[in-house]
Amino acid sequence: MEEPQGLLFAFRSPQARPIALRIAVWQLALFTAFALAGYPLVWPLLWLAPWMTGWRVINRLRAIAEHGGMQQSADRRLTTHHVRQGFWARFWMVPFNTGWHLAHHVDIGVPFAHLPRLHRELAEAGWIAADLEYPSYRAFWRRASAG
Repeated sequence: MEEPQGLLFAFRSPQARPIALRIAVWQLALFTAFALAGYPLVWPLLWLAPWMTGWRVINRLRAIAEHGGMQQSADRRLTTHHVRQGFWARFWMVPFNTGWHLAHHVDIGVPFAHLPRLHRELAEAGWIAADLEYPSYRAFWRRASAG
């Protein structure tokens, strides 16, 4: 589902509505502030254009790193890679602990702030498959491109 459609559908859900409303209000406030300052094109150039171009590429690369080449299985360990995130990966690709993807698939109800702790607990329990864990996105892409 595309993001704008997701945001619009979020208004229908009682659980997602508060978050969707905050996003919409902030976006409207940003646009209004730039427009009142005499720069109405700043919002589309600095927010909308990157979201419609670069973000889509980054998001696709992230999705491939998380699920590319995996198999369909009830065992989540076989459907999701885990890629550890450094500072720049967290900044550009996986904000809000998005990169703790295996932990997210194990229990999608865990709030994003607690995903690193869940991942640590899964690792301590021996549940994380070492051959599906990568130290960085660069390491994942090197291995994936090697064949």
